[in-house]
Amino acid sequence: MDATHEKSEAPRVAEQHEQPTAVVTGTVAVDELRDFFDRTFGELGRAMADGAFEPSGPPMAVYHGVPAETVRLEVGFPVRGEVRPQGSVVAGRLPASRVATSVHRGDYDELGRSWQHLAEWAERQDLALGDRMWEVYVTEPRPGDDPADMVTQLYWSLRP
Repeated sequence: MDATHEKSEAPRVAEQHEQPTAVVTGTVAVDELRDFFDRTFGELGRAMADGAFEPSGPPMAVYHGVPAETVRLEVGFPVRGEVRPQGSVVAGRLPASRVATSVHRGDYDELGRSWQHLAEWAERQDLALGDRMWEVYVTEPRPGDDPADMVTQLYWSLRP
Protein backbone atom coordinates (compact mmCIF):
# COMPACT_ATOMS: atom_id res chain seq x y z
CA MET A 1 0.00 0.00 0.00
CA ASP A 2 1.46 3.40 -0.95
CA ALA A 3 1.61 6.50 1.26
CA THR A 4 -1.48 8.03 -0.38
CA HIS A 5 -3.65 5.12 0.68
CA GLU A 6 -2.16 5.02 4.17
CA LYS A 7 -3.26 8.63 4.69
CA SER A 8 -6.91 7.96 3.85
CA GLU A 9 -9.46 5.43 5.03
CA ALA A 10 -11.27 3.06 2.71
CA PRO A 11 -13.89 4.92 0.69
CA ARG A 12 -17.56 4.00 0.94
CA VAL A 13 -20.99 5.19 -0.19
CA ALA A 14 -23.23 6.92 2.35
CA GLU A 15 -26.45 8.93 2.54
CA GLN A 16 -26.03 12.58 3.53
CA HIS A 17 -29.03 14.21 5.20
CA GLU A 18 -29.92 17.81 4.41
CA GLN A 19 -27.87 20.10 6.64
CA PRO A 20 -28.43 23.82 7.27
CA THR A 21 -25.19 25.81 7.36
CA ALA A 22 -23.77 29.25 8.14
CA VAL A 23 -21.31 30.15 5.39
CA VAL A 24 -19.26 32.75 3.59
CA THR A 25 -19.26 32.23 -0.17
CA GLY A 26 -16.63 33.19 -2.69
CA THR A 27 -14.92 32.52 -5.98
CA VAL A 28 -11.21 32.42 -5.28
CA ALA A 29 -7.99 31.75 -7.19
CA VAL A 30 -6.46 28.50 -5.93
CA ASP A 31 -3.31 30.28 -4.77
CA GLU A 32 -5.46 32.61 -2.61
CA LEU A 33 -7.40 29.86 -0.82
CA ARG A 34 -5.36 29.95 2.40
CA ASP A 35 -5.95 33.72 2.78
CA PHE A 36 -9.66 33.27 2.00
CA PHE A 37 -9.97 30.56 4.67
CA ASP A 38 -8.14 32.71 7.24
CA ARG A 39 -10.35 35.76 6.57
CA THR A 40 -13.52 33.69 6.43
CA PHE A 41 -12.93 31.79 9.67
CA GLY A 42 -12.17 35.11 11.39
CA GLU A 43 -15.50 36.51 10.22
CA LEU A 44 -17.36 33.30 11.09
CA GLY A 45 -15.84 33.37 14.59
CA ARG A 46 -17.00 36.96 15.15
CA ALA A 47 -20.53 36.13 13.91
CA MET A 48 -20.64 33.05 16.15
CA ALA A 49 -19.51 35.11 19.17
CA ASP A 50 -22.25 37.65 18.38
CA GLY A 51 -24.89 34.87 18.40
CA ALA A 52 -25.59 34.93 14.65
CA PHE A 53 -25.57 31.10 14.58
CA GLU A 54 -24.92 28.04 16.73
CA PRO A 55 -22.61 25.45 15.16
CA SER A 56 -23.66 21.80 15.34
CA GLY A 57 -20.35 20.34 14.16
CA PRO A 58 -16.83 21.08 12.97
CA PRO A 59 -16.00 23.63 10.25
CA MET A 60 -16.32 22.72 6.60
CA ALA A 61 -15.70 23.87 3.05
CA VAL A 62 -18.09 23.06 0.18
CA TYR A 63 -16.69 23.19 -3.35
CA HIS A 64 -19.03 23.72 -6.29
CA GLY A 65 -17.21 21.87 -9.05
CA VAL A 66 -13.76 20.37 -9.07
CA PRO A 67 -11.20 23.02 -8.10
CA ALA A 68 -9.26 24.39 -11.08
CA GLU A 69 -7.50 27.78 -11.42
CA THR A 70 -10.40 29.30 -9.48
CA VAL A 71 -12.71 27.69 -6.95
CA ARG A 72 -16.32 28.52 -6.16
CA LEU A 73 -16.88 27.56 -2.53
CA GLU A 74 -18.68 28.06 0.75
CA VAL A 75 -16.76 27.97 4.03
CA GLY A 76 -18.61 27.65 7.30
CA PHE A 77 -20.29 25.39 9.83
CA PRO A 78 -23.29 23.09 10.03
CA VAL A 79 -25.81 24.77 12.34
CA ARG A 80 -28.70 24.23 14.71
CA GLY A 81 -31.56 26.65 14.29
CA GLU A 82 -31.62 29.86 12.33
CA VAL A 83 -28.72 31.86 10.92
CA ARG A 84 -28.89 35.64 11.36
CA PRO A 85 -26.93 37.10 8.44
CA GLN A 86 -23.99 39.23 9.57
CA GLY A 87 -21.42 40.75 7.22
CA SER A 88 -20.59 38.06 4.64
CA VAL A 89 -22.03 35.27 6.80
CA VAL A 90 -25.30 33.93 5.38
CA ALA A 91 -27.55 30.89 5.72
CA GLY A 92 -26.79 28.00 3.40
CA ARG A 93 -27.55 24.31 3.20
CA LEU A 94 -26.12 21.04 2.05
CA PRO A 95 -28.89 19.16 0.23
CA ALA A 96 -29.63 15.54 1.01
CA SER A 97 -27.58 13.38 -1.32
CA ARG A 98 -25.84 10.08 -1.83
CA VAL A 99 -22.07 10.54 -1.48
CA ALA A 100 -18.74 8.82 -1.86
CA THR A 101 -16.84 9.48 1.35
CA SER A 102 -13.44 8.86 2.90
CA VAL A 103 -11.25 10.21 5.68
CA HIS A 104 -7.92 11.96 5.04
CA ARG A 105 -5.30 11.86 7.78
CA GLY A 106 -2.45 14.33 7.47
CA ASP A 107 -1.48 17.75 6.23
CA TYR A 108 -3.98 19.83 4.26
CA ASP A 109 -1.36 20.16 1.51
CA GLU A 110 -1.86 16.45 0.79
CA LEU A 111 -5.67 16.59 0.49
CA GLY A 112 -5.47 16.53 -3.31
CA ARG A 113 -4.07 13.00 -3.22
CA SER A 114 -6.92 11.75 -1.05
CA TRP A 115 -9.48 13.41 -3.35
CA GLN A 116 -7.79 11.70 -6.32
CA HIS A 117 -7.89 8.35 -4.50
CA LEU A 118 -11.63 8.85 -3.82
CA ALA A 119 -12.28 9.71 -7.49
CA GLU A 120 -10.36 6.64 -8.68
CA TRP A 121 -12.25 4.42 -6.24
CA ALA A 122 -15.61 5.84 -7.44
CA GLU A 123 -14.64 5.16 -11.05
CA ARG A 124 -13.77 1.52 -10.22
CA GLN A 125 -17.20 1.21 -8.55
CA ASP A 126 -18.96 2.69 -11.62
CA LEU A 127 -20.19 5.63 -9.54
CA ALA A 128 -20.85 8.93 -11.33
CA LEU A 129 -19.43 11.80 -9.29
CA GLY A 130 -21.48 14.98 -8.99
CA ASP A 131 -20.41 18.62 -8.88
CA ARG A 132 -20.45 19.17 -5.09
CA MET A 133 -17.52 18.16 -2.87
CA TRP A 134 -16.91 19.07 0.74
CA GLU A 135 -14.36 18.72 3.48
CA VAL A 136 -15.16 18.57 7.19
CA TYR A 137 -12.19 19.61 9.32
CA VAL A 138 -12.51 17.22 12.26
CA THR A 139 -9.34 18.47 13.95
CA GLU A 140 -8.70 22.18 14.27
CA PRO A 141 -5.14 23.22 13.45
CA ARG A 142 -3.32 24.92 16.32
CA PRO A 143 0.20 26.36 16.42
CA GLY A 144 2.71 23.63 17.23
CA ASP A 145 0.42 20.75 16.22
CA ASP A 146 1.86 18.01 14.04
CA PRO A 147 0.17 18.28 10.59
CA ALA A 148 0.27 14.46 10.39
CA ASP A 149 -2.37 14.37 13.15
CA MET A 150 -4.97 16.32 11.14
CA VAL A 151 -8.24 14.49 10.27
CA THR A 152 -10.47 15.66 7.41
CA GLN A 153 -13.64 13.92 6.22
CA LEU A 154 -14.14 14.02 2.43
CA TYR A 155 -17.55 13.88 0.73
CA TRP A 156 -18.32 13.88 -3.00
CA SER A 157 -21.91 13.93 -4.20
CA LEU A 158 -22.98 11.14 -6.55
CA ARG A 159 -25.22 11.57 -9.55
CA PRO A 160 -28.49 9.58 -9.41
